[in-house]
Amino acid sequence: MPFARIKGQEKAIAALRKALGNDRLAHAYLFVGPEGVGKRLTALTLAKAMNCQSPPEPGDCCEKCPPCIKANSSNHADIITVEPEGEFIKIDQVREMQKRLRFRPMEGGRRACIIDPAERMKAEASNALLKILEEPPRDTHLFLITGRPHQLLSTILSRCQWIRFHPLSPPDIAQILEKNRGLEEEKARFYASLAGGSVGQAMALSERVDFQKRVEWLQFFSHLPQKSAEEVFETCERLAKEEEDIQDLLDLWKIWVRDLTVFKVQGNRAKEGLINHDLLAVLEKDAPKVSFDRLEGMFRLISEVQSSLAYNVNKQLALETLMLDIRKENSIRF
Repeated sequence: MPFARIKGQEKAIAALRKALGNDRLAHAYLFVGPEGVGKRLTALTLAKAMNCQSPPEPGDCCEKCPPCIKANSSNHADIITVEPEGEFIKIDQVREMQKRLRFRPMEGGRRACIIDPAERMKAEASNALLKILEEPPRDTHLFLITGRPHQLLSTILSRCQWIRFHPLSPPDIAQILEKNRGLEEEKARFYASLAGGSVGQAMALSERVDFQKRVEWLQFFSHLPQKSAEEVFETCERLAKEEEDIQDLLDLWKIWVRDLTVFKVQGNRAKEGLINHDLLAVLEKDAPKVSFDRLEGMFRLISEVQSSLAYNVNKQLALETLMLDIRKENSIRF
């Protein structure tokens, strides 16, 4: 069933399905949680369930009736989505939604208004929305989706029922990547481990960070003590010119240092706690060759450069400084 496809949010979904089944849905909900954990998908699925003509069980949707088919093609007249036009959600967008809410639902069921992300509303738009919340139209339910509730007006927060969404487990994310993206198990596990509980982040990483190139960059990192200064300068110049995502590269190196540390502490028991699961044999070989102090030093150096890059410093110079410093810290070989 459609709700069953949403992983890791069983508590939130159970509460919403119970409310729908008992005809006790609130007029306004605030779906709160990290990006990419299923908040919007849950809102859309609930909107379908509200209008489904043949629910397979209470509080779910069939995906086959006309309302479900219309919703899946974004053609359902009573499912309204409001998203930023440019950087913000503007007052004209909320006013347009207001106009539509003056009339009864066009298809005779219930109306769902999804605002995503709600914190991107400008002040004027927030005030206009507040008027809707103060006098909610009949048969209409609003779903405000946010990862930053502190950026919303307190008067809006107080008029919504909060539903909390939590980060997903790496196994759940890996399963979604394998099914929806067709990734091999090892690749799916790697991206899932990096994603911080967010399916959206995992999918973005799978498009941005090449799985095999990761190995090449880890090899380069571990061979830094054997690299000449000239090789380091050439590599940094190329990286700066190609506009590689340097933050992603530095994240890979930090993760490698982290995996080495985990393996040193836990030994062969560390497998489930590793991010580079497929490189266990390499970690087993290299971890004994480097001290905790050296690992801590490398992690600190990489973190400092990542922080400096946020201030628009010269990328090439920052990388050169980092790599030359790590050459002094690093004595392991991939």
